[in-house]
Amino acid sequence: MDKYYLALLGEAGATGLAKGIYLVRKNERFFRAYKNELSHWEYFKQFKKSYLEKPTYYGLLILGLVVGLMEMRVIKKVVNKVESQALDFYYKNFEIKGRIAEIVEDEKHHFL
Repeated sequence: MDKYYLALLGEAGATGLAKGIYLVRKNERFFRAYKNELSHWEYFKQFKKSYLEKPTYYGLLILGLVVGLMEMRVIKKVVNKVESQALDFYYKNFEIKGRIAEIVEDEKHHFL
């Protein structure tokens, strides 16, 4: 499958997850993570479009709301798992330079 397509859906999901957690926790760190993920999603929209973007976003938004209701230990585990998989994906599929390097740096800062 196309790496840009997978990145698009991954960032759509990450945006939903971050927003869901932020809506429950109202924490500045989660708000910044949401804004970062939204900018990453917008970047990949330049390359691909998919009818699966919105369902992915809303599905993970709901998951983010549920995760946000849990204790911080669970939130940390979920966020760190998602971010580590995102980093693995970028390192395996992209040359880390330019905007992709900025996205990778943003992802590193999302770890809790």
